[in-house]
Amino acid sequence: MKLTITIDVKELIYDIQNKTYLTGRSRSDGSNHRQVALMQANDDDENLNQIMRSIGSAFVRVQAELSEVLDDKSSNGNNVLNLKDDAEVISLTMPSNFNASATNAIASAIHQFIVAAVTSEWFMITNKPDTEDYGKLAEKSLELLRQSLCRRQRPSRKSESPETV
Repeated sequence: MKLTITIDVKELIYDIQNKTYLTGRSRSDGSNHRQVALMQANDDDENLNQIMRSIGSAFVRVQAELSEVLDDKSSNGNNVLNLKDDAEVISLTMPSNFNASATNAIASAIHQFIVAAVTSEWFMITNKPDTEDYGKLAEKSLELLRQSLCRRQRPSRKSESPETV
């Protein structure tokens, strides 16, 4: 069974920026304006470059997790920063008894993993106390991804037509 997962990079960036914004806002104590502002990722070149590099690293980790079912014949690799913010498409070859209802769970787990991993890296630079929490969220998302990949359908008998009984 072929499965196609599309991860919209713009959605990842928005989610990362929103999480860093909300986390920063929640850390405001009325006197730490600069610290709060630096926690909040934005579209400035240096911020976006860091986020895109981290997205690339997280995406490679997802590919490693999916390696058994990843339908990718490419044997090329590089460390060039991809600044395109379009979609990343992942093609998977799943066993015939894979439960296709887990497809959205796979897509969601990939999205959540990338967002949490990138946010953790972002906070490693800008706000160390929140790094660990987002790292734990990333690991939980990877576990959900592993579980979702293992979903199978119950076998069923081919029904016999009433005329042959």
